[in-house]
Amino acid sequence: MFFGRIIAKFKVYLIMALAFAAFAGVAYWYYTDTQKALRAYAENQGKLETALTSQKAVTDSLQRDIRVMNETLNTLNSDFEASRARVNELENLLETGTDGREMKIDERAVEDPVYIEKEINTGTIELFNCFEILSGAEGNENDQKYINCLNGGSATNVMQ
Repeated sequence: MFFGRIIAKFKVYLIMALAFAAFAGVAYWYYTDTQKALRAYAENQGKLETALTSQKAVTDSLQRDIRVMNETLNTLNSDFEASRARVNELENLLETGTDGREMKIDERAVEDPVYIEKEINTGTIELFNCFEILSGAEGNENDQKYINCLNGGSATNVMQ
């Protein structure tokens, strides 16, 4: 009986030791798994922060580019409006006869060929002078009497 009690106590202690070992094993597994997950989360957080910083830089760059494009578009639109006004002015000039009547350029050429030849030759010379000025040649005061090539090529004066 004495040995029976010792064996019974030994069984209880053995069961408790096994239960404690199992609990310790589960706790250790939980701890290592949690630590591994936390490291992975920290790495992902770092990657996300880097990606966010990169995306912020790209977004800022795109916004700057959009502002530049809008400014360029506004400049182009205003230049186009000026060009359209110049074309309308030239169309009106070419569609009006020497006596003020409306006529097409071909009708006007039949009516007054010397005038048309003179105006076309003058315009051609002015165009070539403008190309020379825009490509770096020195202009003279006669060039500016008809056209304005020095401010970026926007011609605003009508032939005089």
